[in-house]
Amino acid sequence: MEFLYSISLVFNDIVDNKIKRLSIINGIFWAVVWGVLSLILWHPLVNLTTTMINLLPFKFLQNAGADFILMILWIQAVLITLGIFFSLFNQVLSKKIIPIFIALVVAILWFIVFFIYQDTIITYLQKLIKIFPFETIEEAVSIVFTIFILYSLYIASIYISFLFLSVKSLEELKEKEYPTLKTDKSFSIFKLAFIAIRDLVLFIIALFVLYPILFIPFVNIILILFLWGFLIKESLLQTVFMIFGEEKINNKEVWVFSILSVIFNFIPIVNLFAPAFGVLSMYHYVMEKKIDEN
Repeated sequence: MEFLYSISLVFNDIVDNKIKRLSIINGIFWAVVWGVLSLILWHPLVNLTTTMINLLPFKFLQNAGADFILMILWIQAVLITLGIFFSLFNQVLSKKIIPIFIALVVAILWFIVFFIYQDTIITYLQKLIKIFPFETIEEAVSIVFTIFILYSLYIASIYISFLFLSVKSLEELKEKEYPTLKTDKSFSIFKLAFIAIRDLVLFIIALFVLYPILFIPFVNIILILFLWGFLIKESLLQTVFMIFGEEKINNKEVWVFSILSVIFNFIPIVNLFAPAFGVLSMYHYVMEKKIDEN
């Protein structure tokens, strides 16, 4: 019961002015930082991913190239549609959750279109890829893989940064929403930093060990969700525990909160609010557990 109720409460808090402002500023700040770092790390990372890609069979790489291009086309379709919509109806930007809802609907609608015509589009892309020499396919897939690595580091940055910065906002929400509930704060920056660094290192190791699976259609999405979920799960949970005290939880439900949170990272603009969704859902879940215990 706490699981579903916690998710319903998140959408009331995520449009709070402080949470919304923090999400946007945090996301844009790290986008600029990783944009600059990408210029510095680009060539070493491309060389590394190219070496890894060389280990894959050509046919496998050809199919992977088509899948990657399909994903890029979907993202571009979403971005262009949102750009046109908001340029024509920019008044909706002032309506709190409406921009998030519109971005989510647009992403889902384009996903349905691409899913229906997936076989046709991929067949065409595979024929198109055959025109180019092997080095071009290799380079294209390596670049996409490099972008994925950099984007994953961006995700880690916005989550960890948001957790550090949102402590006061979470405490204020608690005073407003659970004023009579007693909590035990023992927040430690060093503990959270240790958890974040540990999980990031394990994430990177798993990514380079399991990278061939990233090129298998549909399975790659599941693996990405699992890796991203693992990357942020323990940090989200321990942050809430350190602010409000530990509680008995269902580990499977915590995993679902983490997976739901990282799904937002597939959706442009909405991804800025992914850390807020993750920590707020975990916060309500733990607080509702405390209420039941009392």
